[in-house]
Amino acid sequence: MSQVVAKAPAVTLESTHPERKPTGKNDIFIARQPIFDCNSTVYAYELLFRSGGDNMARVKDGSVASSQVLLNAFVDMCIHEIAENRQVFVNFTREFLVEEIPLPLSPKSLVVEVLEDVVVDETVVNGLQKLSRKGYQLALDDYIFTDNKEPLFDVIDIVKIDILGCDVSKLETEIKALKARNIKLLAEKVETHEEFELCKRLGFDYFQGFYFCKPMILTGQSIKPNRLSVLKILAKLQDPNCDISELESLISKDVGISYKILRIINSAFYNFRREIKSVREAIVALGLKTIRDWMCIIVLTDIDDKPQELLSQSLRRARMMQTLSAKCGYNGETGFITGLFSSIDAIMDQSMESILRQLPLADNIVNALVSGDGEYGSLLQTITRYEQGDWENLTVRNLSNQDLIKGYIESITWTAQLFARLED
Repeated sequence: MSQVVAKAPAVTLESTHPERKPTGKNDIFIARQPIFDCNSTVYAYELLFRSGGDNMARVKDGSVASSQVLLNAFVDMCIHEIAENRQVFVNFTREFLVEEIPLPLSPKSLVVEVLEDVVVDETVVNGLQKLSRKGYQLALDDYIFTDNKEPLFDVIDIVKIDILGCDVSKLETEIKALKARNIKLLAEKVETHEEFELCKRLGFDYFQGFYFCKPMILTGQSIKPNRLSVLKILAKLQDPNCDISELESLISKDVGISYKILRIINSAFYNFRREIKSVREAIVALGLKTIRDWMCIIVLTDIDDKPQELLSQSLRRARMMQTLSAKCGYNGETGFITGLFSSIDAIMDQSMESILRQLPLADNIVNALVSGDGEYGSLLQTITRYEQGDWENLTVRNLSNQDLIKGYIESITWTAQLFARLED
């Protein structure tokens, strides 16, 4: 995959040392989690922050020091690139809510989250009223029906409800009361497609959780015809015996894929001195491995009945696996394929095991995807934990905090640029 990312910054290998947790007390971990609308289209992102160091202190612990860490994160990081110009939900400490510290983003970009443990007093209410008058949307985080948050309902725009363990009948009553106040509702921890459909029926407006990257497997259901053709192409692409003529034939059978391959190779991304006019020329110019990777990307992103965030997640993981594999002294190409196929079960709506039986992948990739074993499995778990904000359990080899943070942010911008090229 090295040729595909020819313009990416060069990565260097580091010396091997025992497994450890990444350190760096001045580093700030940042991750985003998608918030969806009823069509599973990304409406906004919640940004999660955590300071580095041994104590891994949460940025939302309410202290002035944590407020400063949060402020520094906005100053030092390209938040708009991370959020891809969508609104961001951010948990802010009391100091921000009462305007002791100014908010770092404009009302168009920011939804201010009021944490469940913020003491609701006159100072907080007045502060939120001022923020509302300035145009900020306000969200109440982790609302529990027994909470005494009534004074906030006249100023709050969105209420976030953790649906885990909620009684449905009680939920319906509370939803009606909140809807009567013209408050939007956001369901948190939506982990299955069944929960997503239930929350839609109950009247929730927005949804947050990892339901979108879970496969919808129905007993006795075979692979859909469009998925089956995708799987056949992916299998051929991963066949080590696939030669130039076979690959050319495979690409040329699909006008859309041929067009995209030629558009990509003739773009400023590669900047060849002359125009590449045929598929065979493209294969010769880029090499079999690079063309295979582009084909995998194009075939997967052409699936139009899955949330784009799912496909975007696969590409981000592929890129992050590639760059961090190189940092660890592993094979970047193997890392890329491992990351790219990490959500293939959700894309195909089949179990990972059944899909991998049909793909001629190397054992180390299969073991990584099925059971998380081996060096690639360990790295994939680290990346998944990073995505979910599970930063206490990041245990890796040869990687610093900055390696992870930069790898994550760079994977977001790389994927956004990739989608832009594919949509040209």
